[in-house]
Amino acid sequence: MKILLTNDDGYDHPGIKTLYAELCKNHEVFMMAPDVNKSGFGSALTFLTPLKEKKIDKNIYSLDGTPVDCIKTSLNGKSLFELDLANLESENLDLGNNELCPFTPDIVVSGINPGPNLGPVFLYSGTVGAAIEGRHLKYPAIAVSVASFEISDYSLAARTVTKLLENIDNLDISENSILNLNVPDHNIYPNPKIKVTKTFLDQNLIPDEEIMDDLSCLEAGHISLSPIKIRTFDAVSMRKAGNWLDRF
Repeated sequence: MKILLTNDDGYDHPGIKTLYAELCKNHEVFMMAPDVNKSGFGSALTFLTPLKEKKIDKNIYSLDGTPVDCIKTSLNGKSLFELDLANLESENLDLGNNELCPFTPDIVVSGINPGPNLGPVFLYSGTVGAAIEGRHLKYPAIAVSVASFEISDYSLAARTVTKLLENIDNLDISENSILNLNVPDHNIYPNPKIKVTKTFLDQNLIPDEEIMDDLSCLEAGHISLSPIKIRTFDAVSMRKAGNWLDRF
């Protein structure tokens, strides 16, 4: 499998280094990550200033931008700023190499993030934001986090990602979805099981249903796997808004 790897904590963070080493055992991996910590940047991108990438090693780059910038630049070979310049100035403008990633990725993997990304927090997470940006590829993007800010051993989370990738051909979920993976601290829960969970933007409105929510799952010592699809409309609300406008 061909994997585009990023994170929001920076290219030199031990989480992404562990994941890169694990994924390279059986996959072709291109890594581009922020040059400094960009936690909490969500789906932010840079479009008013040019970005500069730096080659760290073969197929490993840093970028002075956000996690979403890393995905866009890897896939396009240009920042949004440069793409806009090309459109505005000349079709023949030579901005250099059109591709940084030497292959067309099958999937985006983002992480490993220290600290969980659950419920409404995922809206602010650069880890999840990068995965959302990569939702249009062959396989659902994966955002992976560990429920500890102090952890230094990311091996369990890395092996969990590998396990998911080994079986992802059999996954049939809604198009353009992502998988938000949260792994408990293995020092507390050494043998967690993977549970499919729901994510709620309002934790106070979690219904009493059979499917566990991500926070409860993690608190019980299990690995939370939440399929997430971004929807920008609700049919009921649209109908009610139309009725409301008709009264003007």
